[in-house]
Amino acid sequence: MVNTLRVLLAAVFFTSSAHAELLLTPSVLEYELDGVKLKQLAFEDGAKTVTYQAPHGWTVQGGATRLTLRAPNKQQVDATITRIPAPHPEILNDEGMAKLLAQALADLPKGSVDAAVTSQEKNPLKIQGKGTFLVTLTYTLYAQQYCRSILFLNRAEDQIRSQLTCRAADFRELQQVFLASQYSWQNL
Repeated sequence: MVNTLRVLLAAVFFTSSAHAELLLTPSVLEYELDGVKLKQLAFEDGAKTVTYQAPHGWTVQGGATRLTLRAPNKQQVDATITRIPAPHPEILNDEGMAKLLAQALADLPKGSVDAAVTSQEKNPLKIQGKGTFLVTLTYTLYAQQYCRSILFLNRAEDQIRSQLTCRAADFRELQQVFLASQYSWQNL
């Protein structure tokens, strides 16, 4: 009877661990560094806590699978971090990256014209030892030129996509800040 109970408890533990998902509903943690109070976002990921430092001054709103960030004093900016359940995320080899690139192009807004890939880079940064793939696109929508970057990061059971879309005139400045914030992930 005791052995049966232990097996049952172990099965429940491993089943709940296997189904643990990163929830992008943030809570705010405050900490002090050299006398300066700083804030970081904390997310549940099963039994562990994942943290991320959003760009300074940006507002955030999150849900189970999507974190939306807003840049101050900028119009037509869409920055998101999304968790995509993927039991077998695309391997970051030539074939996998080609699939991700095709998907990025297919996901441009309806009515987009003159879409072009301006860059694609494997491992522009590593997040806790995990490889990444960065795609940058341009397109025109309603006579305005936009840029979009998507940073793909694979985890064991899901994929994290950090995407920034904004007017071409604002892209360089916002992209630099948004990508720099990706270095702040802990326990991802």
